[in-house]
Amino acid sequence: MKKYISIKGEEFEFTDKEFQFANFYLGEARFNATEAAKLAGYSEKTARQQGSKMLTKVNIEKYIQWKASKILEDLEVNQERILKEIVAIAFSDVTELFNDDWTLKPLNEVSLEKVKALDILIKEESKFEVKTKSISINMDSKMKALAILWDFVKNQPK
Repeated sequence: MKKYISIKGEEFEFTDKEFQFANFYLGEARFNATEAAKLAGYSEKTARQQGSKMLTKVNIEKYIQWKASKILEDLEVNQERILKEIVAIAFSDVTELFNDDWTLKPLNEVSLEKVKALDILIKEESKFEVKTKSISINMDSKMKALAILWDFVKNQPK
């Protein structure tokens, strides 16, 4: 069965699987084309190829862009905001989080801009009655999220 959707005055035709794929891609599959293809009914064996192929179809691309742009607008996500975050990450200095003896500074001594640029995991373990604390600082996950957002807003008018 075919679905017809009007996006900015232009009519687009979708098969059920195409429509399901696009919605799963934006939702449950969390921007993972292979997972969205599986959820839309493609086989495990062909899901990766089909997911990749689906993202190249104009109707699906336009639908995803249109649907995401409404959500991003409501959340006030725009080029300027994303670029500010990317700059904050690019120029963040991990050493500013530590005292001279490499212990963590209290959060009230670190600027909010520095903290929000980092993905910090603090893990405490006890072995043989000795407590140890390990700290993991990662910026990859935030950069991946920003890259996805940038793809949605890069061609939108300011």
